[in-house]
Amino acid sequence: MIKQISHLGVAVKDLEEAREFYRSALGLESSEPIIGENGTIKVSMVKVGNILIELLQPVGNEGVMAKFLEKRGEGFHHICYEVKNINTEIASLKAAGIEILGEPKPGAEGKSVFFHPRRTHGVLTELVEKKK
Repeated sequence: MIKQISHLGVAVKDLEEAREFYRSALGLESSEPIIGENGTIKVSMVKVGNILIELLQPVGNEGVMAKFLEKRGEGFHHICYEVKNINTEIASLKAAGIEILGEPKPGAEGKSVFFHPRRTHGVLTELVEKKK
């Protein structure tokens, strides 16, 4: 069962420039960047009320985010929902015919998995079971 929206992923070419925009234009602070996805993504979180905006910059020209930016440019990348038990949700989604992209793996907020946008009206969707 979905608890709430965890974060909205936004693809950016320059993480520091994006962080500065959120700070100077919107008055929102962001977390210090971390490297994720096997060294191919640099991530910073911007807190807006109870929801986070996950700024995602590719590191180098390889990986999912680099390919996304090359193909689509900067902007909205995905929505992430927080769940209590990710394995239970995956089983339920698979039973409903939803294509899961890989296995759950550690992410910026906890164990997460994506499912294919062809069944979600074109929106890449992520589930996260947050770290306790």
